[in-house]
Amino acid sequence: MTSTMTDNRTTDTNLMPAAQAEALVHSLYHGILGRPADPVGLAHWSALLQNGAPVAEVVNALAGSDECRQRLARAGQLQQLQQHVRQHAPALLQRALTIVDIGAQELEDEQHIYAPLTEQLPYRVIGFEPLQDKIDAALARHPDAPLTLYPTFIGDGQPHTFHINNYDATSSLLPLNQPLTAQLVDLSQLATVRTETVSTSTLDSVLADTPRVDFLKLDIQGFEMPVLEHASAVLQRTNVIHCEVSFAPIYAQQALFSQVESLLRAAGFDFIDFSSECRYAYHNTAQQQGRDRLGWGDAIFFRRAELITDHNDLLAQSLIALLVYGKPTLAARLAEQAEALGAQGLTALFTPT
Repeated sequence: MTSTMTDNRTTDTNLMPAAQAEALVHSLYHGILGRPADPVGLAHWSALLQNGAPVAEVVNALAGSDECRQRLARAGQLQQLQQHVRQHAPALLQRALTIVDIGAQELEDEQHIYAPLTEQLPYRVIGFEPLQDKIDAALARHPDAPLTLYPTFIGDGQPHTFHINNYDATSSLLPLNQPLTAQLVDLSQLATVRTETVSTSTLDSVLADTPRVDFLKLDIQGFEMPVLEHASAVLQRTNVIHCEVSFAPIYAQQALFSQVESLLRAAGFDFIDFSSECRYAYHNTAQQQGRDRLGWGDAIFFRRAELITDHNDLLAQSLIALLVYGKPTLAARLAEQAEALGAQGLTALFTPT
């Protein structure tokens, strides 16, 4: 039967091109198994698709695999563990979690990356919004939320030109790098429509009286490095950093991931993972398709455990690892280290029955 099916497929005059088949296999692996296709699987399934096999055949095979079943089982176990921790962690936390959100587009109309920390756990959020009317609107939308908004741009403490672009989420204290953005399909439409001179404040000055930052989120369109360079005091009392980083200079003179990682490594942080990545296609006259240029991503940094002396900070890291990023082994390891510093009940917390 297999031989007959293969023979029938090869007579099809509309066979899938090799490049399209490989791209499809990669997409199916990511969507179903959560990983890139391995070389053996890529070659096998691509060959079948090129010979006329229906896409459903590949989908059903991957979805019915032991690997997929094990992945679904792990996902269920993770959700159970997260729910258990949400229910019992508040009794162990000795302070509210402090979240600092720089680049507050999400404060208005999107779910925060740190939203899992605001479910059942004590917390407070510090954000920054230079326009008073937007501050008033945000506070009106969330009248009971523990939210503090400072009316300032966070930067290096110097005045800068703010470039307001036709897509507001891309507005930045840096100009667009148009020689590059013009080459990329999703970015070539961007343009600066007006500019204004603004003052900036450093994190060290604004947060001088904030004793601890558990979760620091930076999403400021290429200006992350100057902010971090002028936040040395705050970094020394920060537990986790979620930072947008660039691999392509979308903005002129912006720092790239390697520079940000080097600075934070020197400040006592370990790079853990990327929580998201964004890729772009190049314009081309041949009309080829594919997201071939890695543009930016969200990088996760945890303060090294050996530099932490307060078990509450390790507990905060553990909760963030589990609830925000779904990393149970990292969470369990940090819980064990917190117990070594005198915390109680954490081993049981992370091993629900």
